[in-house]
Amino acid sequence: MAISVTDILGTDSLSGSRLVINDNFNILASEINAMEVYFNPSSGTLNNLNDVKTESLRVGLSTVLLDINATTFNILTNVSMSGNLSLNGSGMFRNDVDPQTLNDTYSGPGLTIQVGTSSAIPPYTIERVANTNVAPLSILLNDGAIGQEIIFTYSEVQNGLVQITGAINPLILPTSQTTVTLAGKGESVHFLCVDDGTGNGEWYIIGGVGFVLS
Repeated sequence: MAISVTDILGTDSLSGSRLVINDNFNILASEINAMEVYFNPSSGTLNNLNDVKTESLRVGLSTVLLDINATTFNILTNVSMSGNLSLNGSGMFRNDVDPQTLNDTYSGPGLTIQVGTSSAIPPYTIERVANTNVAPLSILLNDGAIGQEIIFTYSEVQNGLVQITGAINPLILPTSQTTVTLAGKGESVHFLCVDDGTGNGEWYIIGGVGFVLS
């Protein structure tokens, strides 16, 4: 709300205006103290606000972590949730697709591709695969983070085999099987990384179509 102070005219005596001057300072000090209940200039923090209205919000200085404005709502870092997520709009869209198709051109003569590394989880949720070669293309799937999902989908009109195995720890497959094979466009396999009970993740198949286990 607006504050008001009393003007001191040029014809007024300073000594005679002492009470007015003091009252003006007291009004300003009172308003500043009232604002500092919410704003701490030393620490640069805001607290105890009942309502905030703004056209945009950006969190992060050198690295922006959250960017909200009139047209976008972008979260640019990891999100940890302890409650439920309710979606009441048109749905959830998953577009975390590797821009590179994992095929024999990408692998080169070795026909082996690592997805993730021994020290980094696989970076994409959806991997397109294919193979024009007579020899199988081998994809080595490294360990993921618990709760992570990854989908391999054969995306080209080819019939070369694409064989997926665990790079370090084996995939969790029935009996003694170790390999998931895709052999044509439209086939897919969907993995979920599940806690093994000791805090380590293991890849389980939770869906897919047309894949073969061996």
